[in-house]
Amino acid sequence: MAIADVGEIEAPPLETVPVDARIGRVIESMLSRKFSQMGLTRDGEFVGVVSFQSIARALLVTDTVLSDPGGASARVAEFAVENPKTVRKDNDMEDLFDLLGDRSYVLVHDDSVVARDDGTVPYRIITDYDIREYWREATEPFLLIEETELRIRSIIHAVMGSEVADALEAVSEDSDTLRPVTKLEDCSFAHYRRLISVRWDDGFDTYFSEKPDFIRELIGRLNENRNRLFHFRVDDRSELDQDIIDFAHGYFTSFTPDTASQPDPSQHST
Repeated sequence: MAIADVGEIEAPPLETVPVDARIGRVIESMLSRKFSQMGLTRDGEFVGVVSFQSIARALLVTDTVLSDPGGASARVAEFAVENPKTVRKDNDMEDLFDLLGDRSYVLVHDDSVVARDDGTVPYRIITDYDIREYWREATEPFLLIEETELRIRSIIHAVMGSEVADALEAVSEDSDTLRPVTKLEDCSFAHYRRLISVRWDDGFDTYFSEKPDFIRELIGRLNENRNRLFHFRVDDRSELDQDIIDFAHGYFTSFTPDTASQPDPSQHST
């Protein structure tokens, strides 16, 4: 999934308070709404941002704490205003990362919004937390598919043992579409699907309670999503079948080759 610009990150509107609001009230509002920063407006115009960091900084560079500790919360929010870093929706993601290196948030200018007297401003906000969540969601399908594939390989190795190379070579030769392989690391999901299906009675039936058709179909569906994702055929996360990815990951990783039932060689000897 290619990342084009800042607009790909869902950014909520920047909530604001008047510049003459008392700092104590602003802090209460931020705490109750779980905000780390809020915008400041004067007569409907955007002035800047106040944050926990800017409030602490403002207090540290004045004598307020020493001369009148109780008076700090009575100061107006403009006392702690800071000039925010801003980007536009069509800015490159790299620009956003550079700015977040200095600040815990960045404002995104929204041309579709007009400043109003009710505190609405043409800005949205992206925090470092939003970035982490964005990357977590963006990379999660890759990681889940990779973990699932590694577990499938482990199960195949546990069942086939030293016969893996010969088994892979045999299923490759018997297929018109599979490229020849002798190592699990060189396999595609199509190889796993074919091998498990052909050699089902050689031990895979002791791992899975479902029928081979179910396992074959599940691997096939996972492979379809894997190809969309790894070949950047997905422009929108909704195009992925996340339910299949999650289910396949949960299903296959629930089997631990070291502790699962191992096949009885006497049952499959010829």
